[in-house]
Amino acid sequence: MEINHSKEDYAAFCATLPDLPICCEPWYLNAVAEDGQWSVVLVKDGEKTLAALPYFHKHRMGLHYVTMPLFTKYMGFIPGLELRQNPPQEVLRLLLKALPSFAGIDQQFSPLANDFIPLLPDSFQTFAYHTHRLQLGQGQDWRSGINRNMRRNIRKADALLTLKTELALSTFYQINELSFTRQGLALPYSFAQLERHDQALAKAGRRQIFAAVDAEGNIHSVAYVMWDKQAAYYHLSGDDPELRNSGSGIWLIAQALDFTQQQLKLPIFDFEGSMIPAIAAIREQFGATKTTYYRVQQQRSYLYRALKWWKNR
Repeated sequence: MEINHSKEDYAAFCATLPDLPICCEPWYLNAVAEDGQWSVVLVKDGEKTLAALPYFHKHRMGLHYVTMPLFTKYMGFIPGLELRQNPPQEVLRLLLKALPSFAGIDQQFSPLANDFIPLLPDSFQTFAYHTHRLQLGQGQDWRSGINRNMRRNIRKADALLTLKTELALSTFYQINELSFTRQGLALPYSFAQLERHDQALAKAGRRQIFAAVDAEGNIHSVAYVMWDKQAAYYHLSGDDPELRNSGSGIWLIAQALDFTQQQLKLPIFDFEGSMIPAIAAIREQFGATKTTYYRVQQQRSYLYRALKWWKNR
């Protein structure tokens, strides 16, 4: 086995994986790698790539460290199809050993890496997180798995709202921001950052924007869905706080589910979270179940450790 750092080989490896999360695709990482850069380490056996570890790294306050870029749910260790049958500790250790000497590492591995988490060296800390996923069998109405109250609320909103799929990104951004403002939070990305992200997804034909609109043309809620070969992701969303009592947020999820099942014909709808109990409860009312993934950290520098403590206190 040998180590390789070729992005071209990584792109070829990605093409062999039917379940690779969209946020690990090279073109996706090119668009979100702002104020830093993404690199990759691969383990190869001859011409065959066994596994890869893409990572985003940046310099700040004299520290060189690995973190997560904007709009990115997962990075980290990606096992090839053959490797998943018999996870050897050696492959993961080779990848980690080939990384530069970073002050710290903080990544969210995808669920593809779950079986390999016990093989991490003791110097790494792991934290279990979960997203919510709904399995969408073809020929089976996903509505059969939701409770009566949820079904009634969707029907009620049907009488008030229509679906709009042609929406300016700037308008989406404005409604998206309202949800953060309502909670007293700042939107964690600028319009320019969202626009760059959107242009990459639109060019790849991997996104759709939805809006719930009433008879007067008022936008109640918006949603941004992206997808890969296996799953659609409820990536970004927002509600007008003055109109959210219409049930538009839940209604728009229903429209996104119909789109995923009927038009994209994908088997998985991923809500991209949430760990917040109230939001998680709504996901579960749709029939979604928890799927575990892991946040993986290593702190090599005292200054890096102090900065992480300060940020999280």
